[in-house]
Amino acid sequence: MLEKRTPIEGSIHKRTPQRPASVPTDIYISTKSKRSAIVKRVRRLMLKENHKSVVIHGLGAMVIRATSMALAAQEALENQVTLKPTTETISLIDDIIPDDMDKDLETQKRHNSIIHITLEAKDGLAELQRKTGQIIHHPSRNRRSRRWQ
Repeated sequence: MLEKRTPIEGSIHKRTPQRPASVPTDIYISTKSKRSAIVKRVRRLMLKENHKSVVIHGLGAMVIRATSMALAAQEALENQVTLKPTTETISLIDDIIPDDMDKDLETQKRHNSIIHITLEAKDGLAELQRKTGQIIHHPSRNRRSRRWQ
């Protein structure tokens, strides 16, 4: 049987979800993610940097956006990638900050949906990679080490 939430006296601070260490082929979708930028990044990773797979992640309301971006990337790569979605439910923790400062800080647990869409290269993608040519450096790996002068 489901438990009802008790009325909250105070404000809720949502903690950022924990995620594993990111690799260059992981793309996390947020409200600020632009479709064209995500598609461009997937194309660069798969065509220029010759990665065999890229994973797009979406949490909560971003599940639908992640799905549409994966489909757009598949179309941009001329249907030479297969989409393999997996879904799960994760627990997130919120801090409840009471209005009365004499009370203790509390936490509550809530559940949210998450999707991981793996874009895997088909055999025909190798032909697209030859057409575009490979780049010498890997900008997705050197993003943080750039020095601005």
